[in-house]
Amino acid sequence: MDENTWGIESAMRLQSVAKEMKRDKLLPFLRLARDIDPTNSDILYWLGVHLMQGDSNDPSDERWNEICQGVESLQYSSVLNPADARIHYHLGMAISTRHKYAMRTRRAHLLPPPKEAAETLIEAIETAMRLEAKCEKAGCKNDINIAAGYLCLGDFMARLRDPDKAIVYLNQVEEHIDMEQDGDTNWVHSMLDEVNSMLEYCKTESMKKKEASLVAK
Repeated sequence: MDENTWGIESAMRLQSVAKEMKRDKLLPFLRLARDIDPTNSDILYWLGVHLMQGDSNDPSDERWNEICQGVESLQYSSVLNPADARIHYHLGMAISTRHKYAMRTRRAHLLPPPKEAAETLIEAIETAMRLEAKCEKAGCKNDINIAAGYLCLGDFMARLRDPDKAIVYLNQVEEHIDMEQDGDTNWVHSMLDEVNSMLEYCKTESMKKKEASLVAK
């Protein structure tokens, strides 16, 4: 057995062991598996997902570093396996999480420029949606929550003070909830309440911008 084959098989065994562990013990195994097989997109994907799942209320540098590493791991995974809708979806969600966390913990100066961040997020989520549509036609759905993806896009654009783009995304949430879940479930009502609240805010902000533009003329 050559060294490369040994490394790949060792990484896969470590990944299997890691899946049975709690997060604090799981991450070292996934990191070791990545170090052994750094071009394994699946290992990078799971490492990124679990890095993002830490305590969002922890303001420490350690938690911030985990979030940044999670985004980087998912970015690299998406490069290695660009046809996997799950990777793009979780990358988009991770970028959104990083932004919210940075704003809440006064690390906004460490974020990429807003335009760059928005373009990366939009590309990741919309790529996931396109790939998922193809998977659905082929009978291999990943069960990605498309409604949550549109909500993520709408929320991000609202945070970047682009209410018109936010409204476009938010208006698509309900349609995709109906396609995916029974409308009586609690999470659906909670999501719709959040969407309606955000839409009301964005419409108000959009009107203010238009009024300000008219005054400026």
